[in-house]
Amino acid sequence: MKHVVRNLSVLSCSLLLLSACAADSPFQSLFGKEASSDYSKNDLPTLGSTNFEPIEISKVGNTGTLVGQKVIAFRNELTELQDSIKQNNTELQKVRASVIDNAIDYHNTTAAMEAKLQVGTTPGNPIMYQMLQKTQNNVVIMDENANTLNKIYNQAVSDMSVVNNLQDSIRATYGVSGAIDEDHTQLRTLENETSQTAILINSLLSEVGNDYSRQLEYTSTARHYLASLDNAIKVGSYGINNPQLSSAPVQRSYISAPRPQQSNTPSRTNTKPQSVATNVNGKPLFVAKFNRENVNYKDSLNRTIKAAQSKNTGFRYEVVAVTPVNPSNSVRELAQNQAAAIFEEINKAGVSPDKIDLLSKASEHATGAEVQIFVR
Repeated sequence: MKHVVRNLSVLSCSLLLLSACAADSPFQSLFGKEASSDYSKNDLPTLGSTNFEPIEISKVGNTGTLVGQKVIAFRNELTELQDSIKQNNTELQKVRASVIDNAIDYHNTTAAMEAKLQVGTTPGNPIMYQMLQKTQNNVVIMDENANTLNKIYNQAVSDMSVVNNLQDSIRATYGVSGAIDEDHTQLRTLENETSQTAILINSLLSEVGNDYSRQLEYTSTARHYLASLDNAIKVGSYGINNPQLSSAPVQRSYISAPRPQQSNTPSRTNTKPQSVATNVNGKPLFVAKFNRENVNYKDSLNRTIKAAQSKNTGFRYEVVAVTPVNPSNSVRELAQNQAAAIFEEINKAGVSPDKIDLLSKASEHATGAEVQIFVR
């Protein structure tokens, strides 16, 4: 794996300070989770847990026949195949440990960043950018781990081809003349052991394939999230350009534009958005479904908002992050991140932030992450 450069000297001190700040304050993180180094198992990538150890191969004796010689050759081939499985299994357990360790490191750092950004800091704070670089290095490791899983999968595909050919060869050998009873006894034992090895390889393929797909999804979600953090660091908080998104099933978040500090009146940019329950009904003005990568919605969104504004500049816009019922963490985060991005696009289209509300809800009709926009 590639060496990943980490700025630990200054960064370690800042992490301790920020973690302490998060632990001593009641601030919540972006989407309702506590901003601390504690994380749920649901935050970590879901991986398989099987330890793929091949069975022990029975010893065979040389009967002196042609079939007996084939049995010895088959056994040697099966031994080499099992050595490959053992090597794959060793690599798999290592990469699984790396995936979890790296994910823990990633979540601890992002939790500290969330805590600091929730309180507010200077725009473009270099310490925050050092922390962001650390999380970007975590994403590099995520990519490397995904590549390793892909290599393991490809080797297992090759092993499956070998074991299938070996099974065919063993079965064909029963028809070779000149064998003694002991030859066929050894062939049956070897055939059974080869079949068990084929089952093991097939299970390995299934788990590694799932691990690889989940790691790709996890990495994609992390990239989207770091883009949101990058935007927040530029302004020094989760404020107007980086709105907080409620995690309640249906909730309205009121976000006001920043105003000058007045005596006895705290700035709205340093307070948490107030929330009240509301229902989201009626036909949406605009819907963007994120069931594939690189969904191109901006041009259509801008045309829709401009048309609405031309009719009534007093419209309120409700940007709703929609997910299926009981969604995965990655789907929930994707919907939330895209809702935040659409909030920014509506603001760029000329709508004041205090006329845009962020909401989230689960829908039995949703098949994936999507964002719906309503006007009131």
